[in-house]
Amino acid sequence: MRADILAWSLPFLFCAFALCFLLLSRLHSSLRWWSAAFLVAALGFALTVLPTAPGSVLKPTFEDTLFLIALAIANAAFAARAGRRPRWTWLALVVGAGSAGAAGSLAFLDGSVLHEVFSVQTACAALMLLSAIEMRRDPGTLRPLLVGLCGTITMSLGLQNVLLLYASPEDLGVSNWRESPWGFVFQLNGAATGILLALSVILTTVFDVIGRLREESTADALTGALNRRGLEQGVEAMRRRNWPDAALTLVLSDLDHFKLINDRYGHEAGDAVLCGYAALCSGLAGADGLVARIGGEEFAIVVAGRDRTSALELAETVRISARQIRWPAPLTDLSVTASFGVVAFGRDETLFDAIDRADHLLYSAKAEGRDTVVIDIEDPASTPAATQSLAAGTIFAG
Repeated sequence: MRADILAWSLPFLFCAFALCFLLLSRLHSSLRWWSAAFLVAALGFALTVLPTAPGSVLKPTFEDTLFLIALAIANAAFAARAGRRPRWTWLALVVGAGSAGAAGSLAFLDGSVLHEVFSVQTACAALMLLSAIEMRRDPGTLRPLLVGLCGTITMSLGLQNVLLLYASPEDLGVSNWRESPWGFVFQLNGAATGILLALSVILTTVFDVIGRLREESTADALTGALNRRGLEQGVEAMRRRNWPDAALTLVLSDLDHFKLINDRYGHEAGDAVLCGYAALCSGLAGADGLVARIGGEEFAIVVAGRDRTSALELAETVRISARQIRWPAPLTDLSVTASFGVVAFGRDETLFDAIDRADHLLYSAKAEGRDTVVIDIEDPASTPAATQSLAAGTIFAG
């Protein structure tokens, strides 16, 4: 009776998961693979409800193959999450070996259901091990959970095989397997495995969405650089990491004559210039630097642990590198320049006060003819920021 209730409920449960993943597939393309995997598994569980004739080979082999194909598709879903192409050759070999082993056991070993189940579960364990390998490259925050789950399922299948070979009765056949305690336990374990995988995937997807929304709230949609909010959070985190020696420097830049680029080449070309310049700043700022787009064509770089000289060198490197960019058509004749204001943060100075000081220096650079770096040489702790920025600036022209 327990086996009948479980056998009838599993196809509906797995179909429900398949539908859930299909509805959620707009959140991540890998969920379409999960939908297909659970649909194939639901079909396999549905076939087990139908009676199996003694000595049958075709029906149980077809059921086993469906379960193996479902796990192979699940492996493809893991690969899609990790941004990789599925290892179809390996998956096909494992599915083929498992199916052949099951069919051979039933056909040539006196209908041995024990060796059939052993062959199929060994192949399932191999597929889950391949899934764990795929998940090592998963970018999500719950990667350890998924890797651990795949590893746990692999070990569980191996343990079941050991128990099956050493503790099971000899009179089990394909016609009475499902009604046996062993059949019930193995079917229950398959159901638990599927449910755990489904819940883990749903939980991982939820975390992915939360992470994406958090990233979108702190990133500029066009360039991928930080926005003002992201920069503020990044500076706060940088100060905490570097406390009490939180020596931060701000390099503020503004592309020269950017409106002319839009007018001459079009806004799409202007967007390409912004993206290219943001990428240049990110590459030169380094892994520990922060790069943000804080205005239309205005960018900020914040770095820690640099004195004014090294901050000046960074600004000069960005200025010279921007001029040397070779843009693709139709921008092949374009030379991009930028003006810069560089300031050191005061100990208790806010980001926006530092931006305001750097902005005054930047306008001074514009007044000097553009394509210029102006750096604040005064200690911000000793002179009010509102009065020192222009008077204390030293101009370094390109």
